[in-house]
Amino acid sequence: MATSEVDIGAAALDISAEALEECAREPIHVPGSVQPHGALLAVREDDLRVVQASENTRALVGVDARALLGQPLRAFLDPGSWDQFERALRQPSLRKESPLFLRFAGLAFTAMLYRSEGLVVLELEASGPPEENRIAGTLQVLLARLSGARTVVDLLRSVANEVKVLTGYDRVMVYRFHEDQHGEVVAEAREPELEPYLGQHYPASDIPAQARRLYTKNLVRCIRDVEAIPSPLVPPDNPRTGRPLDLSDAWLRSVSPVHVQYLRNMGVSASMSISLLRDGALFGLVACHHRAPRLLVPSLRGVCEVLGRVASFQMEMLDQKEAAEQSVRASTLAQRYVERVAAQLGAATHRATAKGEAERGLLGQVSSLLGFVEATGVAVVDEAQVATAGVTPAAEDVRRIVAWLRETMKEPIFVTDALGAELPLARALAPVASGLLVTSFSPEGRTMSMWFRPEIERTISWAGDPRKPVSRDPNTMRIEPRRSFEVWRQTVKGCAEPWKPWEIEAASALRAAVVSIVLGQAADLARLATDLRAALRARDDFLSVASHELRTPIATLRLTLEALQRAAARGGESGLSRADAMPRIEMAMRQVERSAALVDQLLDVSQLSSGKLSLSFAETDLGALVRRVAERLSMQAAAAGSTLEVRTEPDVVGQWDEGRLDQVVTNLLTNAIKYGAGRPVTIEVRRGRREAELVVRDRGIGIPAEAQARIFERFERAVSASHYGGFGLGLWIVRQFVEQMGGHVSVASTEGQGATFTVCLPLARRATPEGEGQGVAGA
Repeated sequence: MATSEVDIGAAALDISAEALEECAREPIHVPGSVQPHGALLAVREDDLRVVQASENTRALVGVDARALLGQPLRAFLDPGSWDQFERALRQPSLRKESPLFLRFAGLAFTAMLYRSEGLVVLELEASGPPEENRIAGTLQVLLARLSGARTVVDLLRSVANEVKVLTGYDRVMVYRFHEDQHGEVVAEAREPELEPYLGQHYPASDIPAQARRLYTKNLVRCIRDVEAIPSPLVPPDNPRTGRPLDLSDAWLRSVSPVHVQYLRNMGVSASMSISLLRDGALFGLVACHHRAPRLLVPSLRGVCEVLGRVASFQMEMLDQKEAAEQSVRASTLAQRYVERVAAQLGAATHRATAKGEAERGLLGQVSSLLGFVEATGVAVVDEAQVATAGVTPAAEDVRRIVAWLRETMKEPIFVTDALGAELPLARALAPVASGLLVTSFSPEGRTMSMWFRPEIERTISWAGDPRKPVSRDPNTMRIEPRRSFEVWRQTVKGCAEPWKPWEIEAASALRAAVVSIVLGQAADLARLATDLRAALRARDDFLSVASHELRTPIATLRLTLEALQRAAARGGESGLSRADAMPRIEMAMRQVERSAALVDQLLDVSQLSSGKLSLSFAETDLGALVRRVAERLSMQAAAAGSTLEVRTEPDVVGQWDEGRLDQVVTNLLTNAIKYGAGRPVTIEVRRGRREAELVVRDRGIGIPAEAQARIFERFERAVSASHYGGFGLGLWIVRQFVEQMGGHVSVASTEGQGATFTVCLPLARRATPEGEGQGVAGA
């Protein structure tokens, strides 16, 4: 018995790369021969004439292989067999139609069928009629026993025992493959005198990649006698391709010389394997060995295939059940953790330190994460602090690991069961931190949770030295498998128990919950801060515009009044005459009115923003109101070079606030005159079934498409304030008043071709909540 001590990741296996590559290239799917206990025939599908046959047909069916070539298959089958064969040919999958029980050249055979490279292949084995009743009963008993397993270990033990009883092989082993594809015997049933292999490991190179692919195609593989001489195909190549016939789907495919020698070295004369698949990939194998030649009849091989499929399915279900139970437990712990952190953050939402509270909340609840996965220690770290629970590395060591993670982590989840192999400075931490599971709560890795597992120093028993799975015979230079299967023990250090898929999924789910609930609240605070900064900028801009807008009429008013004051002081004949005074007084009045309008606008904004604006609804004639406003603004329009054309339908009367509606019309007409470029402005009033429509159309500068959505916002304008005065509040006020009266306003414009504003108002006042009175608070 050999022993070896290995620090995981520090020692490489002593394997000849050239030898392994040569072994992996062996074309085992095209051996050009079959095992001699059965015969193979290949026929063209178009005319069903034989084009290839195994050389042993004379011994099995009484007809020489060369005499079969070119002959119609029908000539050798009785009518009933031919009918079965024809029915199978009409199906898309011949494998699903197998086996067929045919009479070929007068003898009874079990035939397995499949298609390969344009040919239909028949594999014939001598057998009696199917024992359907006995097979059905056997299956029922087997499935009942397997269904009683409550754990994967119990299931695999049952599989090993039931297959041994069913098949009669000396030894039945169940392998499970690890992530690196090496196999471990996890269940075994054997004759008492045989040496136990339970718990032994076999290197991945024992089953090369091309062999694994074939195990996924043929779920049951029988080798009757390793000493049997293979029967070659006649002719050697497929006439359709000029290459050896692909026997990937063949039950009778002859055995690789390397595998034959491997079985000889183990003292095995016959073998059978049952593939265990998950999602189409090989994850386990039931291996049966016998010390003398042995072959199962096709019906029993069929039972074994069903058994393998059922065992695969049940293993998956048990694994999922275990993972689901653990996930529920982890989910409960995660929910408690997130609720506690969120509650701590919620209490700080209105404090300036809320962002810091989020991070402190994650650190402060670290003990809640200790039992989240199967770990001995947990840490939560941020840029400045380390909080731990359970057995963990020292704080400065945790920070060193975190610094390395921030440089190397490409994904938000990091997993390893051998940290020292990836980070040399962590090798000294193996007793507490060989296994590491990390979740990062931000792209830059500012805040992380980390779970630790200690190394598990363990001894792995290999069936032979895994460093020398193959060798080269010095005489023939052929690749041969290892000759010794003496137990070779390897002590592994620096490696923890691997993290299970459910643990990784649970950590990922926890990250998603924390990011969305906890750090999401911090993001909301950041957005609020951004909005506040924007509001402060808008306030400053507004104050600047407001001071300019109010300063202009006040300055004009002051100059006018000073001139009147000087003229009045002169008195007598040199004093100001009435004819000279009136224009100046009228100018002063216009500036007073402009200032008053600006102040009213600011008052409206204040009331709308605070929700204190009240509307007084009364029956209002929209057409009459529009005509009054147009008359009032006619002089302003004339001064701008525009004319106002009013078109109103009669009796457009509804329940509206007349004063606020006057402001709406005034603002729209004022804007149309201001931006109308001295061209005519049209105002239309129309009545619909349930609503009135006011349309104000100018032919001026128009509004760019990208500005049309924002012109109804506060302090927004489509043009520069240096060219056109105003607060940028008029359209916002229009929209607020119209919406509070139950209507809506829209704009359509093409830049350079004017703008059309449309206001729609319901004719009848909408119901208001009880107790609200005559006023409607809004904004």
